[in-house]
Amino acid sequence: MTMLDLGEVLDPFRKQVIDIKDALARARYLYDGLDLILENVEDPKVRGASQEVFSSASERMDAIDAMLDEFYRQLSSTDRILAAYRANPKT
Repeated sequence: MTMLDLGEVLDPFRKQVIDIKDALARARYLYDGLDLILENVEDPKVRGASQEVFSSASERMDAIDAMLDEFYRQLSSTDRILAAYRANPKT
């Protein structure tokens, strides 16, 4: 496998990261809608439990989002390193 092939291999991974981040954004949108609906529930136990669940879910979504961002940065960094190597190969 040449260096050019490896750079091309990284693109589908970056696209997958973007697709996963889009799916996460859609999930967050649905999460926010459900949170708004449950906000108006009169039972304080149900409201309290839902707030706890949504807080935990939000923390997990934020953690996943941060991991995806870091993975994307690593993929891009690897691609830049390969591009620099191709531009100035050490012989």
